[in-house]
Amino acid sequence: PYANEFRYVFLGGNPLVNEEELASKALHIQSKRFYLDVKQNQRGRFLKIAEVSSGGRKTRILMSMNVARELREHLQTFDEYIRTLGEQMMNADQLRSAVISRDDRKYYLDLKENERGRFLRISMVGIHTPRTQIAIPAQGVGELCTTLASLVEEFGNDDDDDH
Repeated sequence: PYANEFRYVFLGGNPLVNEEELASKALHIQSKRFYLDVKQNQRGRFLKIAEVSSGGRKTRILMSMNVARELREHLQTFDEYIRTLGEQMMNADQLRSAVISRDDRKYYLDLKENERGRFLRISMVGIHTPRTQIAIPAQGVGELCTTLASLVEEFGNDDDDDH
């Protein structure tokens, strides 16, 4: 949470990546906390979205700022759709999905509903990385979109490399 903080990731005593944290935003949605961190390393700027459950379990998804820009557009569409649904239960044909595909990663966005309510699941799948996913309660999709939009506007630029 400190601007311009440098972090080193170590493996076997050797620094692998020099990361600088440029911005950090926290959201509290239902019993979950979400952190959106813009970081920078030698490959460019990127976004890390972390979900921390009420039990303290943390799940992270990483993406380039270009992917973050595309995610923001999808979140806006999902939020508008969620608002049209109201409180009624969704039919299977009302479910929405989207895919963002960049280089060696794919991001799947799936609007779901279960006994605990409606939520948007965002999954990241990479060639050399296991699937990771976060679940955003439906009523928090708009807030996530707004927060992401401000970070993309401030830190996104057209020459970002995809991570």
